[in-house]
Amino acid sequence: MSALKSRLAIGLIGFPLVVLAVLSGGWIFNSLIVLAALIAFREFLLLQSKNDNKILWIVFGFFYVLGSLFCLLVLRDIDTLLGSYFTLMLFAGVSVNDSFSYIFGKWIGGKKIAPSMSPNKTYAGLIGGLFSTILFIFLFDKFMFNLTFLDKCLFVIIINIIGFFGDIFESSLKRRVKIKDSSRLLMGHGGMLDRLDSLILTTPVTLFYVIAYYL
Repeated sequence: MSALKSRLAIGLIGFPLVVLAVLSGGWIFNSLIVLAALIAFREFLLLQSKNDNKILWIVFGFFYVLGSLFCLLVLRDIDTLLGSYFTLMLFAGVSVNDSFSYIFGKWIGGKKIAPSMSPNKTYAGLIGGLFSTILFIFLFDKFMFNLTFLDKCLFVIIINIIGFFGDIFESSLKRRVKIKDSSRLLMGHGGMLDRLDSLILTTPVTLFYVIAYYL
């Protein structure tokens, strides 16, 4: 099975299940996030190079992976309090952006953004992800949850730009230890850390914004 077909198969099965878990909230969502975060944390620990201090690496991973992803639990509780859908928007938006960045990058190709850190990231993929994110935010606002103009602008930046930095930072960690994927857990999708790398940075920023402007 090709990487694209594998991504499509897992996406068609996994995406609806994740959306259902986000909408359900409670112990279902909390259990999913805790399990995914612990798996991602374990994969992160395997990215330690021989020159890294083990204790500092564990501490960094604790805050970078676990701390960031556990922010999703707080964000989902805020959604329950406000009757909002920021957690769903973040999950779905990051998934849409990642998928279309991959598709446009493969389809168009072109100049690499940072070949030394992430050899597969292209400007075409970044721009394709940007347009897909803009369209997603527009549709989400129209059919799911009303967003302010500031919301729309900031969430496009958070999902596309900050998500990109989360992705490329994790790629740079893998390049240090000369591996392609954090694990083979999700076949063509790589490991759990590979799938959550964008969320690791976008979640704390989203939570900070929601707390600052909605609470």
